Amino acid sequence: MTDWMGDDGDGIPTRKKRSSSFHQQLESIYGPGQVESLEVGRPELLIDVRYIGATRIFPTTKQLVVDRFREHGIHAQWLDYPQRYNRRVLAETYGRSVEDMLLRSGSVYSNEIEEFLKNTALQLFVVPGTSVDPDQRKRVYSRWLDRLGVGIDGYVNGFSAGNRAVVANRHDRFEEARLVLHELTHLVLPHDTDPENTGVMGTGDELDLLDAEWERLRANLANVRDTTGYDFALRPCLVREYLLRSLE
Repeated sequence: MTDWMGDDGDGIPTRKKRSSSFHQQLESIYGPGQVESLEVGRPELLIDVRYIGATRIFPTTKQLVVDRFREHGIHAQWLDYPQRYNRRVLAETYGRSVEDMLLRSGSVYSNEIEEFLKNTALQLFVVPGTSVDPDQRKRVYSRWLDRLGVGIDGYVNGFSAGNRAVVANRHDRFEEARLVLHELTHLVLPHDTDPENTGVMGTGDELDLLDAEWERLRANLANVRDTTGYDFALRPCLVREYLLRSLE
């Protein structure tokens, strides 16, 4: 197996799993209380979570995400970034859209994420979001999706670019857990329109994935790697669901 995939297929090379300096790097960012040892022979997933403004994620959501992954052979670690980003400063510096957060050159992702984490962790940004419909559910805007006619004039609950994602803050625990698990598993998985898929990539009635989806996710954890800064353009779910549509 090639080194960029990692010997365990998770994108984290064996040499890094065995490296005390790499572990110390993680502890220097998240604190020793959050970081567990990485094990050779075990698929790992580091989830780097960053909060903008007064946002938060319920502890029950964090535990559910970790439990679901671990139940299916993926040793996930939920790593809360200890410093919050100031909402106003971030908006003035970068903007508020999905593109400003994740995609464009000079985005929050490209400028704020430590280089070594871009190749070893899945980033999740939690933003306050904007209310654009009667149910007052918070959403985040994408210029690209607006042009494609996706969401409510381009406003969506969340968005994934493969190895990084953004979600709008939620106050309902079930909605939050469903949204977070959905966007995280977009690391590999596309939406599924089959009504018999009741998991988060289907109807969303259950906070889980199909067994086949878990297998596919486990086999493609190396998608956390970001070797060019634009690897997201090669993700099958983005190509199928958005890029091809933009060419129609």
